[in-house]
Amino acid sequence: MSKVLAFNCSPRMEKGNTALIFNPFIEGMKDSGATVELLYTSKLRILPCKGEFSCWYGKNPGSCYQKDDCPQVLQKMKRAEAWVFGVPVHAKLPGELQNLFNRTMPLLTPPPVVRGRSIVPSIREGLKLKRVGLVSTCSYWGLENFDLLISQVEFMAKAFGVPLTRPILRPQADLMTEGLPEGFDEGGITTAARRAGREFISKGQVSMHAAEAVQTPFMSRKKFLGQ
Repeated sequence: MSKVLAFNCSPRMEKGNTALIFNPFIEGMKDSGATVELLYTSKLRILPCKGEFSCWYGKNPGSCYQKDDCPQVLQKMKRAEAWVFGVPVHAKLPGELQNLFNRTMPLLTPPPVVRGRSIVPSIREGLKLKRVGLVSTCSYWGLENFDLLISQVEFMAKAFGVPLTRPILRPQADLMTEGLPEGFDEGGITTAARRAGREFISKGQVSMHAAEAVQTPFMSRKKFLGQ
């Protein structure tokens, strides 16, 4: 695998906590020989899907009639062998990411097919995608805060017939800029994120060891709650 399209979905872009983990992951992919193009969803103008299915049944199948940045982004997505999303969890999904997911419809086409327990569209010819990756941060304590995001990205990957590799998650991410508790080293976390990026390319999967090294809690739940 050599071509990866990465999306930084944080509204704070390089200044956000997500970049603290996502950037080392990207460097790790490059270490393993991947060519990575990084896009910032906050810089893209991607309008909401209108649900008219003109990209399926209109005069130009595979094309959306809306005039924004999405057609160019979809061409990049079509040529990439992997999509990787760096996403902060504030509430649910960043609006720009939700719009992007919805606007991938031109990459799909009828008739429906069965994948696992789901009925999903067929994949339009020419898509090179082989896998999807996810890196996410949040300020909350537990990993359960990522469940909704993971399920959304996992379903999207299933629609395109590819696996979502083991996510790289960092709860309590604010502490990486506010000051880590004694015994924790930011360098160890970013090193593990970089190793995960190398594994994503070279092995096609992120190891549990790398994922756990990134997501280890900085403190107990009670201490986090001030109890």
